[in-house]
Amino acid sequence: MSSQPRVGFLGLGIMGAQMASRLVGAGANITVYNRSVAKTEPLRALGAAVARTPAEVTSTCDVVFAMLADPRAAEAVAVGGPDSAVAGIASRGSNASASTYVDCSTVDERTGVRVGDAVERSGGRFLAAPVSGGWRDAASGKLLFLCGGSRAAFDAACGPLGLDAMGHRRWLLGPGPAEAARAKLMLQIMMGNVVGSLAEMMAMTRASGLDEGSVLDILGESAMGNHLCAAKGKLMQRGDYAPNFQVYLQQKDLRLALQLADELGVPMPISAAANGQYIRARQMGLGDKDFAAVRAAYDAEVLSDKESPEVDA
Repeated sequence: MSSQPRVGFLGLGIMGAQMASRLVGAGANITVYNRSVAKTEPLRALGAAVARTPAEVTSTCDVVFAMLADPRAAEAVAVGGPDSAVAGIASRGSNASASTYVDCSTVDERTGVRVGDAVERSGGRFLAAPVSGGWRDAASGKLLFLCGGSRAAFDAACGPLGLDAMGHRRWLLGPGPAEAARAKLMLQIMMGNVVGSLAEMMAMTRASGLDEGSVLDILGESAMGNHLCAAKGKLMQRGDYAPNFQVYLQQKDLRLALQLADELGVPMPISAAANGQYIRARQMGLGDKDFAAVRAAYDAEVLSDKESPEVDA
C-alpha cells in the first residue's frame, strides 16, 4: 500500500488560498509558502505546515502546485536562486524524479518553457496548468485546468489530492507549456473583450438616460445573456468592485495575448482597444479592483467630455 503523497502549494493570493484550502479539505498532507507570511496563517489554522522558502516546499513534497500573479513572480519563485523551487527539487538528488511541479499561473509561453526546462533539468517533472474560473469557483472546486506537459506529470497532478480536488474538468492539450499558455489566453481574450464591451454598453445606458437594471434584465433574456455579463453587470450597476479577478491581471493577460498575436501576425483591433481601457482603469488607481471596474474608465471619459468646453472648429 503506497503512502499518501506530500503536497505543496506556493502562492496564497485570492485564488491560491482557496485552492490550497480545497487540498486541505480533501485530506492532503500539505505544506504552503507565500512571500507575505501573514497570508499563510489561515492555512496554518486549517492544519497546513508553513515553509519559509519555495525550496523548503519542493525539497519535501512530491507534488507542488504554484499559483502566482504574473510571469515575473512565477519565474522568481521557480528559478530565483538558492531558495527557489528548482533548487529544492535538485536537493532531492536521486529522488528528484518523484517531484512534480505544477504551475497554475497564467504566464506567457516563454516563461512556461523556461520554468519547465529548469524543473526538468533539476530532475523533476513539469506541468503547466493555468486555470479558468474565479475565487468562488476555486472555493467550490469548480475550476477548469488547461494543461500542457508529459502524461506522467499530468497523471501525478491529478487525483483526489490534486487537480480533481480543485476543479471539475481538466484537459491535457499538448506535450509542453506552450499549448496550455495559448489556450488560456484564448479564454482571456474573450473574457476581457466581453466585460470591456459590457462596460461600454453600461456607460452608454447611463448616458442615454435608461434604467441600468432594466437593460441588464433585457440583456439576460436575450441571445447575448450569460453568467459573466449577469454577474459583472450587477457589479457595474452598484459600483461594487471588491476584487475577484483584478484589473491588473486582466490587462496583463490581454497584453500577453497581443504579444502573441503580433508574433503570429494576427490582427486584434478589438482586443487592443479593450486593453487600452484596462490600462486607463489602472491609471485611475483601480488596478487591484475587480476587472468590472473597467466601467469606471468609460464613465470617466463621459464625464470628462461633458466638463470640457466646446471648441469651435
